[in-house]
Amino acid sequence: MPKRKAHRRAPEQPTPPAAPVGPAPVAPSRRAGATLAALMAAYTAVYGFLAVIKYRYYLYIDFDLAIFVQATDQALRGSLFSSIRGMNWLGDHVSLILFVLAPLYALVRHPLTLLVLQCVTLALGAWPVFALARRELKHEGVALTCAALYLLYPALGYSNLFEFHPEVLATTTLLATISCMAAGRFALTLLFATLSLLCKEDVALAVGMLGLTALLPGRPRRFGAALVGLALASLMLSFGVILPALSSAAAEYGKMYRDWGGSLGEVAVNLLTHPLRAISAFFDTPGEVVDGMIKRRYWLQMLGPLLFLPLLSPLTLVVALPVLAEHFLSFRPQQHGILFQYTALVTPVMVAAAVRGLANLVRAVAGAPITAEAMARPGRVRSVAVRTAGAALAASLVCNLLYGPLLRQGWIPVPTATESFWPTEFDRTKRGYRDHMVSRVPSTGGVVAAFEFLARFASRRDVHSIHHLYTGYYTFSSQPYPTPTGVVAMLADVGDERLANYVKPGTALRLRELADRNRLRPVDAAGDLVLFLREPADTVELVHTDAAAAPVARRVVYDRQLAFTGFTMPESTVALGALLPLETFWRRVAPADRQFVMQLVVRDAEGKAVFSLVRHLGYLLYPAAAWPPDTTVRESYRMIIPSGLRPGAYTLGLRVGGWRDGRPVLSQPDDPGLAEKNLLVDLGRFTIVEATRR
Repeated sequence: MPKRKAHRRAPEQPTPPAAPVGPAPVAPSRRAGATLAALMAAYTAVYGFLAVIKYRYYLYIDFDLAIFVQATDQALRGSLFSSIRGMNWLGDHVSLILFVLAPLYALVRHPLTLLVLQCVTLALGAWPVFALARRELKHEGVALTCAALYLLYPALGYSNLFEFHPEVLATTTLLATISCMAAGRFALTLLFATLSLLCKEDVALAVGMLGLTALLPGRPRRFGAALVGLALASLMLSFGVILPALSSAAAEYGKMYRDWGGSLGEVAVNLLTHPLRAISAFFDTPGEVVDGMIKRRYWLQMLGPLLFLPLLSPLTLVVALPVLAEHFLSFRPQQHGILFQYTALVTPVMVAAAVRGLANLVRAVAGAPITAEAMARPGRVRSVAVRTAGAALAASLVCNLLYGPLLRQGWIPVPTATESFWPTEFDRTKRGYRDHMVSRVPSTGGVVAAFEFLARFASRRDVHSIHHLYTGYYTFSSQPYPTPTGVVAMLADVGDERLANYVKPGTALRLRELADRNRLRPVDAAGDLVLFLREPADTVELVHTDAAAAPVARRVVYDRQLAFTGFTMPESTVALGALLPLETFWRRVAPADRQFVMQLVVRDAEGKAVFSLVRHLGYLLYPAAAWPPDTTVRESYRMIIPSGLRPGAYTLGLRVGGWRDGRPVLSQPDDPGLAEKNLLVDLGRFTIVEATRR
């Protein structure tokens, strides 16, 4: 039989790898380099300025900044103990990067040093984005647009503005890892991956997943094996050595996944046996309508500013999957939005996926690989790249207008801006009183402080967050918080809305125990700001039990438990930014089953409410439940008059409510005539005048 003629098969065309490995491109042009430097400088200037403003006006209202300031300062002292967390700070989170930052912090030992370092580090992330985009798309203009997209990314801005967190620094180092791996720079890839792993223990999830994707066919497997090895070593070091040795019952982060099981093993089994429920957790929360909306909005807010381009590079996008699971499986809604630091490890993946998604789109539309020659001349390839990048930039600007952090500063009247990081007139007014109280705190000794004051004292060995006294427990823990000793000062802000969520039935007892044990007495009060010092020479009266009954101006009973019986306003004229003294009189007519609050409402001559505040009766230390029955209690309060009000005649009104489920709820008075006045009891008229210039 005649032999068949063998048919030669055409050789397969190699598919370009998603992460091409090759020599590094030539240095950017002088113009591109200058533009990129200007973009990074502008970002640093804007966010550095906001950091200074926030710090100056006491707008860092959580305890994270103070935690890491104290940890870095303690690292310089050769100590690992954090009094704020009540434990070894490496047993809380394995953030070894603080040892790297410590020498820089030592140059200027101030909280702003860490905040500025955070701004500078995030700004530098534009460089690896530019390098990656120029490699993928062979066009400096498009690469600069991608760098601008990164710097304008709303999630990046929010993670920068919310306190200081070591994992936020990993945003830049992870971008550098991805960019260097794409350029075939093995040593630099390992260097930046290692720096990323030093930021926090869970960064290993992203680095490990990045390594796994590099082990696929057509990918740089040498890089993959090295990254997986580094991630596994980091996990073993963190969870096998450091955390077991240094952690304590004060850190029970496993409870964040209580909906999935009581232990790590139960969580793993439930995830494997209920895959559909696990997948749905990325988009919805059963039984929580609001949280489900937050999750779905999360995807829109993360993908929208990038014109949904990350979806065109799923192999890159999958790198964020373990980090997203870490957050979305948690019961905490803070981890399901973009307002906090939890997007720090997702942002670099999203941006890198957007760059590669744009490249994939250009190749698909053009039907050919992207070459420098095709991008250098007018044509279809360059047109698709430039126009798509421009559209993405326009989408980013629109998203920033809708929910971006910069437009929430009060500079531009944006109707959709519901939150503000910019100081209000009331913040500006309170700053002077806060500064004065801080200046009166002794230079040595322990301090208990509200969130807004913590960073001011974080360089001390012994500083405590007052919210632990509110709850009686460590944060994320069922371990009781012991009453601190050796405390020389307590700075409280009992009107802080964020701290109000921590108020519990035993809060007053714990605060009084702290004051009694450390012989603390109130020496200064302005509004709800109260300073306590140890054995002071002079004190101020906050709450006083009178033997004789006060003159009854109008008796109003609330919830059949508390009676308002009168008031005095010693001064009828007050300057802008000054204090308006006020005394209110009360009687507990029955056992109180709630923490009562009072709302003060300032109305102008036309009856329009121009200012109001909600505060705890008794400054939290002396709640109505602890008042003796059938005894008149006089509370002294000095209300801060905001400097933003206009001089003129005003009326002061009063409402009463109870604190329930972390929210004030107005009580219904027994006086039916008050219903017509919107439950307001008129306390009197006063006049505001211009402040005397000093």
